[in-house]
Amino acid sequence: MNRQKKKKLLIHCTQIVGGLLLIIPFYEATSWLRFIALAGFLIVVHNLIWFVRNSEEILYDIFPTKHKREKKPSFKDQVWQHVSVALFGGGLIFLIFQMDTIENMIEEPRFWKSFTLVGFVVGIISLFLLKLSRPTVFQESGRRYAIIFGFVLGFMFISTSSASYLNSLYAAKNVVRSDFIVNDKSSGGARSKAYWIFIEIDNAKKRFKLKRQLWNQINVGDMVVLEIKAGFFDYEYVQKIELSKNKISF
Repeated sequence: MNRQKKKKLLIHCTQIVGGLLLIIPFYEATSWLRFIALAGFLIVVHNLIWFVRNSEEILYDIFPTKHKREKKPSFKDQVWQHVSVALFGGGLIFLIFQMDTIENMIEEPRFWKSFTLVGFVVGIISLFLLKLSRPTVFQESGRRYAIIFGFVLGFMFISTSSASYLNSLYAAKNVVRSDFIVNDKSSGGARSKAYWIFIEIDNAKKRFKLKRQLWNQINVGDMVVLEIKAGFFDYEYVQKIELSKNKISF
């Protein structure tokens, strides 16, 4: 990596750190100071986009390959590149179909952390085995980039979506019905058809997606019934939400 590229990389890293230093102290501000956190957020996002757009070139400059672009790549090496694309695309599609189920989990953050980590580890191990069995796939910059990110992100998507599917498919048969108060509600606006309510569960505010008809019937302060099932991996999820017949008494 030449001096000019190093300087540019350092500038973007410094701007990300500066943006984070603006976000952290003003993250929960409610006055005009919240705009300082917003400015920091925009700075961080702008620089992260630059890193994503230039990630292959940065990787090549730091860890150069034998070829930047091969004129006549091996057919078997190309096959592995297509496999990485299939892992990424298939995993992403599967994850999209499972998103509603994942969002309705009580311990959604812990679920994400656990199974994305599993997918990450599987992806790294797969890359290591591929490196041992066919090292030539990593000798071309573009192919190496596609395979690394395709395998890592693909297995992370597949791990999370598969765990969600199995967690609900083999869930316990018994259902627990519990009343909760609706703390807040919001919608995606005119361009989005998403409708949410917010409920405090275990001292944390949890968001649930509803159909518009039910969402219109619910007001802030109303009680709703959550039908909760224990999943195969012991992650509880809400399979149904309806208005409660019980009323709040003060």
